[in-house]
This record gives sequence, structure tokens and C-alpha cells, in this order.
Amino acid sequence: MNSASFSPSAPASAPVPVYLAQCSSYENPELVSAIESVLLPQIQSVGGVSGKSILLKPNMLSWRKKDDPACVHPRMIVETARFFLKSGASRVAVMENPAVLPAPAILKMMGIADELKSMGVETANFSRYRQLENLPETVIYRNLEIASEFCDFDYTVDLAKAKTHAMMTLTLCVKNLFGFVNGNDRIAWHLAVGRNYDQFADMLLDLYQIIHPQFNLLDGIVCMEGNGPGNGTPTERHFIAGAVSSLALDRAISPLLGCASLPILERAEKRNLLPEAILCGDTPDIAPLTLPDEPSMELSKLHLGVGIPSFAQKLMHEHLLARPVVEVNQCVGCGVCVKMCPPKTLKLKDGKPCFDLPGCIRCFCCQEYCPQGAIYPRKTLLMKFFRSMESIFRG
Repeated sequence: MNSASFSPSAPASAPVPVYLAQCSSYENPELVSAIESVLLPQIQSVGGVSGKSILLKPNMLSWRKKDDPACVHPRMIVETARFFLKSGASRVAVMENPAVLPAPAILKMMGIADELKSMGVETANFSRYRQLENLPETVIYRNLEIASEFCDFDYTVDLAKAKTHAMMTLTLCVKNLFGFVNGNDRIAWHLAVGRNYDQFADMLLDLYQIIHPQFNLLDGIVCMEGNGPGNGTPTERHFIAGAVSSLALDRAISPLLGCASLPILERAEKRNLLPEAILCGDTPDIAPLTLPDEPSMELSKLHLGVGIPSFAQKLMHEHLLARPVVEVNQCVGCGVCVKMCPPKTLKLKDGKPCFDLPGCIRCFCCQEYCPQGAIYPRKTLLMKFFRSMESIFRG
């Protein structure tokens, strides 16, 4: 294995610089200048990329409309690839494994396939999935089968989109690595972890340790808020961020977007994986995103001054989980949600989704893949009550 080999997972003692740049649009030359300001320090930190091979892994969930905020913007993909070529890279490839269509098809729908080809940039769907060996000792899920194409490249670039996520609150750089898992296995992982979102976060952290992207960029020029990651509302935040550590970037950016903590960051801290981060560069004034309703809360984390027995926690947790609901006027009865439901408990009744809540694992795959944005998570009244009580007792 080359430069993409596994790196030590323990946090560095010195804070990791997270570079920020203001950027009001995806038009040149402003975009090119912003990408350079956050990417050049990362390239310099490894001594340059002259003669090196580069894999770009953008977030390309789907492409259902022009400038779809579910994906990294097409110009971000093109100009990032161009900058690596300009910096001397001998080979640049764009690879991803979107949920429905293959990556080359989405790039064509974006209108950049021919431009990438003319630049000599390869495009492909991930296809070689296998379990990797010699993993860091801190990896928990050692039987993960992931796209091994990154092993053929000197450097991997995590090119993420800043958007909300019904299950993980936000999709930033670490969450974007889930695309290295095979599509069928992604559904299986949702089913395997069920309602234990800490396990899902642990799996994402293991992906981060195995792949360990050397360069990270976050598209925050136009973000997604609300019903993310596929059907939220586009909202301008006018920034690009970059860092050599996916975790450091997530740690620095999530508070700016209105999320003081993420399940991924909480688990990383408990596993002693979370590095310190320091913001550098042109820091814009970023307004918080409208976050989705939290999918769950752990009663054991509440500080109400009273002890809650474990059996009561389990019972109450069942009634605290956010639930998927459908906006019937938006639903067209296409059945995509039924197809993507990991436990196969979701059915169509009279042409509309009918949720089996006792069997629902709250993975929100139905919400993520609904092409009409008709499904969204709704916080229960009991959960709202306990959140209010928690706020009162915490002052």
C-alpha cells in the first residue's frame, strides 16, 4: 500500500488548522481563489503533489434538479480536480458510489463529464469492495467491506457538502466517507445498528481511520438545512473549509452551523480520536442552519437530578425516538421508500407509505431517498417535554 496506507488514529498534540475562505458563488475566479486558499496549505503540508495520483470522493447523493444541494456543486468538483492537476498531480480521478445512479451518469447529468474528460480526469463508480488488513488497533468493526480503489492512489480527497442529516444531524467530512461502503451494505448497516446511533457513528469513525483522507474540502457556499440530506432547503452560507483531518474540520465547523455537538464527535472524543482544531484564514459570519428534529436522545445523558432505571430508560426511549411522517399531498406513491427500507417494514397502503413504527429502526432511509421530499422526521411530544425539562434543570 502506498501513501494511502493507514495512519495513526490518535489525535495530534498540536491543534489542526482548519482553513476557511469566504466565497459568494460558484463562479470563477472567486471560486478558484477560495479553493486555492484552503487547499494549498494542505498540499504544502505534505510537501506537494507533483507526480502523485489523486482520488477525489465527492458527495453525490443524487442529481434531481439544477444546482441540487444534495451534492457537492459541479464547479467545486471541476475546479478542485483542476487545482490538483495545476499543482503537478500526474493522475486525478473522481469516484463515488451514489445510491441510485452510477457516478459517471450523475457527472453527465451535472454537465461536467465532458469537461472532466477533456482535462484527463478519470471518472468511475466504486466497484472493488473487500475487507482490508493491517487495520489500526482502534478500529472496532474490522470486517468492513469498502471500496479499495483508494489504495491505488497516493492521496485521497474527501470533498463533502455541508448539509443536515436526519440520523447524524449533519453531513460533513466524516459522514461523506459512508460512500466507500457498497450500496447494499449501506442498507445492511442501517439495519444492523438499528436505533443505536452511537454504533453508526462508530462505524463512520472506523471508515475515517481506515481511509484517512489526506485532504478535506467542505462545500458550504450553498448548504442544505431542514429535511436533509436529500430533500432539505438550499441556503447560502458563502464559505469553503479545508483541513488535513476530516474530524478536525467537522469539529471546527459544526458549531458554526449551529450544532454544538454531533454523535460522530461525541463518539470520537470517548474513543480518544478527536483532535484539537483551530480556525484559520478568512472566517465568515456563518448563520446557524435549521437542523432536523433529533432522531433520538439518551435518557442516561439527562441530568434531572433523579436516577432512571435502565428498564424505564428502554421503555421511554421507545417513545422518545423521532418518527418518520409523510406529507400526503407531496407523496406521489412511487414506492422508492418501500424499496429502500432496510427492515422491510414500510408498505404502501392506498398508494401512500404506511409506517410500522414498532418495526421501524429510525434509520430514515425512506426520508433520505424520497425523490419528492415528502417524508421527514418528527420529534415526539414526550421528547420535546424532556428536552424542555433538561433545559430548565441545566439552567
